[in-house]
Amino acid sequence: MANIMTPPAEGQEKDVLLVLDKQQGKVSAVKGIDKEGNLQIVLPTTGHGGEFMQVDKNSDVFSNFISNFFRKFQDTSGLELFSVKASQAEQNAKAIENNHRNPTLEGDKRVEMLRVPKPDFHEFKQGYRFDPAKIDWENLKKVGITADTLKNTKDFDRVMRGYKSRNTYTVSGTVGGFCLKPTDVKLSFYQAKDGTVVPKLHGVQQDEKLLQCPFHEHDFTKQEQGNLQGTGNLGGIAEIKDPKSGEQIFAFVSRDRYTHELEYMRADKWKCPDTICGVKVCPEQKAAFEAGQAVKMENLQFRDGTKRSAYLQVSAVERGLEFLPRSAVLFLQQGQQPVEQQVAGLKDGKGVEFNGHVQPSAQGKSSDKVQPKDVTPAAESRTQVAVNSEGKTNEATKQSKRAVETGAGQAHRQAEREAG
Repeated sequence: MANIMTPPAEGQEKDVLLVLDKQQGKVSAVKGIDKEGNLQIVLPTTGHGGEFMQVDKNSDVFSNFISNFFRKFQDTSGLELFSVKASQAEQNAKAIENNHRNPTLEGDKRVEMLRVPKPDFHEFKQGYRFDPAKIDWENLKKVGITADTLKNTKDFDRVMRGYKSRNTYTVSGTVGGFCLKPTDVKLSFYQAKDGTVVPKLHGVQQDEKLLQCPFHEHDFTKQEQGNLQGTGNLGGIAEIKDPKSGEQIFAFVSRDRYTHELEYMRADKWKCPDTICGVKVCPEQKAAFEAGQAVKMENLQFRDGTKRSAYLQVSAVERGLEFLPRSAVLFLQQGQQPVEQQVAGLKDGKGVEFNGHVQPSAQGKSSDKVQPKDVTPAAESRTQVAVNSEGKTNEATKQSKRAVETGAGQAHRQAEREAG
């Protein structure tokens, strides 16, 4: 984590860390932390000066070490850390020990000036997916990104919770022997197999031909390509091959409006909320959201006390519902993607009825002209249609019977509630 450094040049003296064991009343110099996470210490004397861990008190290495130290020993009240100049380590160690045995007002003031305060760990309890202390901020700093940078742009909480940053950052520098030219990126983190938290830079992709290429074995139609460019979202549900499991899955697909990167989110992992900004979501709106369509919600209650209408849509980039920006709304209002059109009573390949949503390319057809191929099955009918009409036998449809029966049961219970 922190390496032993060579003695600094004159005028560049760095700090060393002293640790007080209150129970024993002894002060030691910190040498480092071993692979098991145990604190390594040496006598704070001049003869051991070459073993002291020396750090820049304002660096990310120092912050990471302090965070790790207190997280490791946060249940132990008997240890205190102090930051002192290397040349004054032995002198200050004796002063801290003496004041611990015989505290004085003057001694307390001196010790307090040297004490390293315990970090506020409140931020670690806010649903973070990643521990900030486990991130190699020193390497990120080499390309121009620091924890303070993310905090200043209000992206810190977002990326710690597992999302991609909203803002873009210009990165450049030399990392791992590679020279990185100045480029704009978004940032996210992921956990590697060995448990380390690794940064991922999402560069801007300018090639629009990417939309013409298969996305996890799904070929985008012209309409879908237009939707991804116009709203940032597919406007429907795509059947793709999950790169993690290899199974065929139904997914929401979205395109980052800035980097143009395509992302997906399993449709069965998202549940529509019952209310949005104080407004109840009706069954028709829920069905449209689940089909990947944009929906206009009226009289939404916002935090500033105002009520406004807005278009919302499921976004794989945001991992849930998002308020569409003005450019996407204009695209919708120009008629490029009708918001919703539902159809009921269609029959699949085995004659079983199902409900669905008319695909954009077939919008405007009269109900008697709409064919099953023109319809995206509703959430409860997707597996049924895949099995009965398309003969699917892959992992995505092994539980088809259960899914069909569940969907039929839900429909039956809904009918009973409406009748009763």
